[in-house]
Amino acid sequence: MSSVRRVRRTTATVSAVVCTALLIGACGGGDDSSTDDPIPGADQSATENDGEDNTDTEAPEEDTADDDTDSDRPEIDLGDDFENIYEDDETGDETTDAILRDSRGYFDAVDAAINHQDTEHPALSFYITGEALTSSVDLVGRLIDSGTAQVGSARLFNRNVVVYDDRSASVSFCRDFSQVTDVDNATGETKSPADASAKPSLYTTRLELNDAGVWQTESHRIEGEASECS
Repeated sequence: MSSVRRVRRTTATVSAVVCTALLIGACGGGDDSSTDDPIPGADQSATENDGEDNTDTEAPEEDTADDDTDSDRPEIDLGDDFENIYEDDETGDETTDAILRDSRGYFDAVDAAINHQDTEHPALSFYITGEALTSSVDLVGRLIDSGTAQVGSARLFNRNVVVYDDRSASVSFCRDFSQVTDVDNATGETKSPADASAKPSLYTTRLELNDAGVWQTESHRIEGEASECS
């Protein structure tokens, strides 16, 4: 099932400096894990009545692990003037869709941190780990130092998931940043205009499922102007 998801502000349920460093943010110019156990329902015992046997009844167990995980997800606000557009967003497979959802968190977290000038944005360490987290924080820091934010929209398409085992997977996809403009964060003035002729880049990311049930991006590889994205 194909769909398009536009992300401006969401509670997730990832310039020349950027293009050379990570190509993940403004481009106008990757544990052993298990999900939380279900929270058991409360045992309810009937009170003893005259002439009646004692009976014990147990309320049905309610699986709240997923709800708990979702409620702990940090809010991601990309700003009023920027959005990520995700195509082919749902497949109908529970595991694949969970991986795609958390892969979205990777881009959204970085873009939110850039646009809000915050290297300690909680979504960064929630959706990203390892080498990918180090490079993402470094990228955000350099853009903060240069006062760069972004406006416009980025499109992510041809997303494919490969599940290696119950704890690791990869997601490859194309990102079109030809409609993204780098602006001065303080004044809003254009620093690097959108390049309508810019070709999409191919990203290959590796994700690992952590103990909280989140598929965190822990490494990435980028190929500019890949044939898969033509």
